[in-house]
Amino acid sequence: MSASSFARGAEIKQVSFECDVTPSKRCDLNTFVQYARVCALLVVQKGHLLLEYFNRDDGFCPERGAINEPTRRYGIASVTKAITSTLIGHAIATRYGARTRDDFRRILKMPVGRFVERMDVPPPSAYANVPLQDVLRMRSGVRWNELGWHGLFSDANQFSLDVRNLKMNVRDFARRYRARNEDGDESFNYSALDAAVVALVAERMVAPSSLTDFLAKGIWSAIGAQGDASWGVDADGTAIGPCCFKAEAGDLARFGVFVLNKGRVGRSQIVPEAWFEIATRTNTVDDDSIDPENRYQNIACPLEYRYFWWRRRGHSDFAAIGRDGQFVHVYPDSATVVVQISDWRAWINGSARECLTFRAHDALVRAAVKAHEVPHTASTSPN
Repeated sequence: MSASSFARGAEIKQVSFECDVTPSKRCDLNTFVQYARVCALLVVQKGHLLLEYFNRDDGFCPERGAINEPTRRYGIASVTKAITSTLIGHAIATRYGARTRDDFRRILKMPVGRFVERMDVPPPSAYANVPLQDVLRMRSGVRWNELGWHGLFSDANQFSLDVRNLKMNVRDFARRYRARNEDGDESFNYSALDAAVVALVAERMVAPSSLTDFLAKGIWSAIGAQGDASWGVDADGTAIGPCCFKAEAGDLARFGVFVLNKGRVGRSQIVPEAWFEIATRTNTVDDDSIDPENRYQNIACPLEYRYFWWRRRGHSDFAAIGRDGQFVHVYPDSATVVVQISDWRAWINGSARECLTFRAHDALVRAAVKAHEVPHTASTSPN
């Protein structure tokens, strides 16, 4: 089955929004899906599928033997981090019985070394004494260079060589890393290793089960996923927290709806609501802003970052975002989820496309709100 197993809602017909890629400074969906190289686009509001679009252009999201269709499993890059975030919440609830925000915060204040053995063996990893909550906010203070010099000599590349190629496990790889300075630098630093360490902690919490089995038998089963997902692992079989997850677009939408509903499926509360109040909502306890000078800030549409979710400053929506233009975008105020799979070729012109995508998604949500009361079959075209 595919995304079409969602209940059908009102058709989104016309969408127009401000953009700077046309002479008229207005974009419709046809213009957007071509400019943003969109391979798949779904809009689900209040559990109803309002738009289902798959680009049949073979040049978008090319993969041998695969075409853009509902049953295709897409690699989602850093969108995986949001799945890792949700799993650590589920793991804390399962292992420690956490139900309230105070319950979760008590565990989140504990250092990584409390959960993962041998992190403090000399020379100790910088992660040994870092609170789990700081790692989830990518403010671990651990020295890490995600991008390197023009994509070369980066820590992320070394992670791919050693961990993704099954030469090392995440724990031993993380033990190499030291703090950025002795005073403790808590500024935001985007880090695949932070997400990998969170997945490792979650794996230890759910032992003897593996994190992949914990996901499959827990959240993935609960949301009624229609297709099998796959997840890359390290040398020990631990899921790689920052990436390497593949799933159908419709199942990503189901995951987004699960987060939108704060961990509830029907009458069952799979993950406590308190977790999502901590992980996805604006929080007065922490400063989740990103400095304008930070290389990961998008100046044209300023962002904040919390528990592996991106938030737009001054907005209530939040999104998981991957490097090729993958999005699971959640709008709590209108009960809407937008899933987009794109082909940005490793973020080429990504900052501009990201801002345009936010405007397109906002326009889709406005159209969905207007169309929701009109019974119709969902559109299979961006027109």
